[in-house]
Amino acid sequence: MTDWNFDISAAPRGHTETRTAKGQPYEAFVGDPIIVATEDGTVTLSQWLPKTERWEMLGKDEAPIAWQPWPKHPRDAS
Repeated sequence: MTDWNFDISAAPRGHTETRTAKGQPYEAFVGDPIIVATEDGTVTLSQWLPKTERWEMLGKDEAPIAWQPWPKHPRDAS
């Protein structure tokens, strides 16, 4: 595991990709999972939710105080 990063603005948020459903292309947001720490001592998996402009598992007015990348499976790590 890596060290905590206290620069929340540097946390990966995800990207948009084109997908197809019933033959029709559409844009879908794909969040990047990260581990976040909150002021009250909680550590949890999270990702950016662009529609509500907040971090998953946190309220609209809450922000993590630190983050670190979610680890990749050993077979996927390069």
